[in-house]
Amino acid sequence: MSSMTLEGHIGPPVTLQVCVACQGFWFEMFKSLQLAPASTLKLMKFIGENSSFARTPAAEVLRCPICEDKLLLTHDWQRNTPFTYWRCDKDHGHFIGFFDFLREKDYIRPLSPQEIAKLRENIQVLNCHNCGAPIDLAKVSSCEHCHSPVSMLDMQQPQRMLAQLKDAASGTPQSAPDYTEFPLTYHDPDAHRDWWSDASSTGLVQAGLKIVARWLSAIGD
Repeated sequence: MSSMTLEGHIGPPVTLQVCVACQGFWFEMFKSLQLAPASTLKLMKFIGENSSFARTPAAEVLRCPICEDKLLLTHDWQRNTPFTYWRCDKDHGHFIGFFDFLREKDYIRPLSPQEIAKLRENIQVLNCHNCGAPIDLAKVSSCEHCHSPVSMLDMQQPQRMLAQLKDAASGTPQSAPDYTEFPLTYHDPDAHRDWWSDASSTGLVQAGLKIVARWLSAIGD
């Protein structure tokens, strides 16, 4: 694992450990909650650039890097979205996968039946964002391999954070577009012409992360 230091919301910078091979982060106790909005956006971009279905499987037993005790698999919920992580029973920290980090932050949400119906108009087979298995949308609305529901990146949250960053840089309030149903009903041929191709080949979450990366590049991240 390698270290990454990011801006904290309040107080000192936040240092975390990242394993690109197994696609996960190690946060010491409460450090994940201390990330500044700009730092969370940078991690979203990092996940988009370093995630793939060919990740190295995690070891059967994960140990705390501080006390070396066995980490405990923990199931939790963020609103109606389940996520998992491995925590130290002595509260030294937790290890969490890239996509579970996004679920914990409430950036991934399952699609509604109406959104799935809209999706079926454009895509017949979709790769699961969690395991990469194909999902036949004509038959099911969840992965038959890992049982993850068809989900997408909630585009409103990163857009709001980007607007806040622009406000801070310019001193002038920025109006953000309404991406309530983006990208299933919102279409911008110039900025998002590759959306459906990306969504079909890499999944809705990964396609959304690519758009966030382009937004960040546009403001000079």
